[in-house]
Amino acid sequence: MSASRRSLALLGGVLAFAGAVAVLAGVVAVGMVQGTIPLVGILAVFVAASATFRRRTTVDRTETPDPERRRHVPVPGDDLLETVDQFRSSEFGFTPTTRRITAGLRSAAAAVLTRFEGLSADEARERIEDGTWTDDPHAAAFLSPTLEEPGRPLRERIAATLGRTSTFRTGVRRTAAAVASIGYADASRDESPGTVTLPRYDAERESVTTRTTSDAVTGTATRTSRSTGYWVGIGTVALLAIGLGALAESSAVVLAGVVGIGYAGFARTSEPPVPEIDLERTTGDDSPEPGDEVAVTVTITNEGGTLLPDLRFVDGVPSGLSVTDGSARLGTALRPGESVTLEYTVTARRGRHTFDPALVLTRDLSRATERETLVAEETTLVSEPVSRPTATPVPLRAAAATFAGRLSTADGGSGTEFHSVREYRKTDPLNRVDWNRHARTGDLATLEFHEERAARVLVLVDAREAAYLAPEPDAAHAVDRSVEAAGRIAASLLEDGDAVGLAALGPTSRPDGSDADEPCWLAPSSGRHHRERLRESLATHPQFSTLPPVRQSNWLGQLRAIRRRLSAGTQIVLLTPLCDQGSVDVARRLDARGHAVTVVSPDPTTDRTTSQQLARVGRRIRRFDLQRAGVPVVDWQADETIDEAFARTNAGGRR
Repeated sequence: MSASRRSLALLGGVLAFAGAVAVLAGVVAVGMVQGTIPLVGILAVFVAASATFRRRTTVDRTETPDPERRRHVPVPGDDLLETVDQFRSSEFGFTPTTRRITAGLRSAAAAVLTRFEGLSADEARERIEDGTWTDDPHAAAFLSPTLEEPGRPLRERIAATLGRTSTFRTGVRRTAAAVASIGYADASRDESPGTVTLPRYDAERESVTTRTTSDAVTGTATRTSRSTGYWVGIGTVALLAIGLGALAESSAVVLAGVVGIGYAGFARTSEPPVPEIDLERTTGDDSPEPGDEVAVTVTITNEGGTLLPDLRFVDGVPSGLSVTDGSARLGTALRPGESVTLEYTVTARRGRHTFDPALVLTRDLSRATERETLVAEETTLVSEPVSRPTATPVPLRAAAATFAGRLSTADGGSGTEFHSVREYRKTDPLNRVDWNRHARTGDLATLEFHEERAARVLVLVDAREAAYLAPEPDAAHAVDRSVEAAGRIAASLLEDGDAVGLAALGPTSRPDGSDADEPCWLAPSSGRHHRERLRESLATHPQFSTLPPVRQSNWLGQLRAIRRRLSAGTQIVLLTPLCDQGSVDVARRLDARGHAVTVVSPDPTTDRTTSQQLARVGRRIRRFDLQRAGVPVVDWQADETIDEAFARTNAGGRR
């Protein structure tokens, strides 16, 4: 509504209100034909009812984001269909959901029987068909085409009748539990799921909006003005009161309705103020280390000449950070020239974090309408990953010698492992003379050792969309852990004198606007300058972002480009959670090209639901297949450090 129309409406409302009060007070006498008042009452009730039935749309209100929380990532096994499809062979055409789940569970049962029970594929199929693969008769009947479902206890039948569960859901839950018990029959104490009693077989994904906007904003930008719905229905109630009061000939009820009409008119008379906000944001440290607490101070100043009676402010905390103390939002009123300060603390995480524009909501005195404004203030935190060497050597392939990364050759020379004995030459150093032989025979001979050469190692990070997984939606995901480990692995190998490179698989753009022309690639090298380039790439390249990508990428093309750049004899440390078949394909393709591949796998799985247990079993099957193919896998649990995982692997132990 324009300003002139609002003024006319306000004038008309004031005159009508004053006239109604004058008539009710007897100051002004109005003559009416008999029956006019009931007619007016009926008309008012009819208009109120019509307005009520016409209101079919919801009020458009501003939903503020949750900057105090990190952007959530999926948990392996969140979706049952996706989990069981990992075990199924690809099929074309439409398949009903129940058949997909049943086929996936049958494939999962065959997979654990062939891997962990030592059966052939035919033997596993026979045991599934005759129901002898498990001790649970319900699970056996669920996958067998010949066995009948055994009788269920009275409690379960009552629950099924009441709609709490179904025979199919019960069969899925018990079959998945039976598969998991075989998948972890020889696993350690913390991995066995035991008896599963959870009634559900999938988990709900919680959607959290953490960003104020994805638009690029410079300075101040007004987005929209909308109704808040604060006075919704008051006009309808007022008209209804006037109508009923007229029909009942009650002046008090009519007057109450007239007062309501006055409030409804007041709610439509003003526009929310246009804020002129000056925003100043400072941080305690622009380059913190991961895990450091950083204080953020925001000063908001009303630079305009009008009062802001109702101002609500939400700071644009980056999605990769979480607020650990204080709050990134406030509500206040600001007079012209007045300022207010907001303070909170964030915990730094690895990567480059750029603050989003702050969201400012202003309302008028009636709170009937609000205006949404974005205020930009460029602020960036860069937290480089820790480059401290690991406490224990990096467990590379068996081709490596005692020292991590060092390669023993077939040639004799200087080293630590004995190779042969040859005749003494005048130029041989004295520390390589076989003095024991000289003491026995009087002859001089020289000891030869396997010559050691510095290894060339490529640290490859799986940063595909499928790798952004965590045991909890807001916990550190597998890519965060992989990048942290990549920095420490590179530092450890560089300290040993090896040449180390860096690469990644995954999209080169992220939702925060960060983008790169090319995937990350640093050829294996050494030296101080190369070490700094490694740290900078891990901190700033978009492929290593803490934010998951919004789309998938052609990782096969990226992998082919990496293989063309690799020189012969380059070892590869692949960091991947192993939660899909693509990660196995990457390791197998590189291994087939003659590169010694070592997989370091941060475990993002959990076992709170049945489908999550299936996802954990699927990951263990992939580990088993890689190790059977000769590719070693370092299983890095969520509750241990990379140093502990390497120490356990080097000691030959198992968790």
